[in-house]
Amino acid sequence: MIYLDYAATSPLRREVFEAMTPYLTEQFGNADSLHAFGRRAAAALQAARDAVAGALGVAPAEV
Repeated sequence: MIYLDYAATSPLRREVFEAMTPYLTEQFGNADSLHAFGRRAAAALQAARDAVAGALGVAPAEV
């Protein structure tokens, strides 16, 4: 089968799945909340932004 509707969805890379699994199953939290769950989620989100920004050569705020 050839899938041509990538505008609607696309396959998830294995690396992304593995990186996201902890945050979808055990370490979830609202990154805008002040409680411990939220602070951990915010830290993980910032680390992800920093990594992507570094790979793209842009500022983390642009990600």
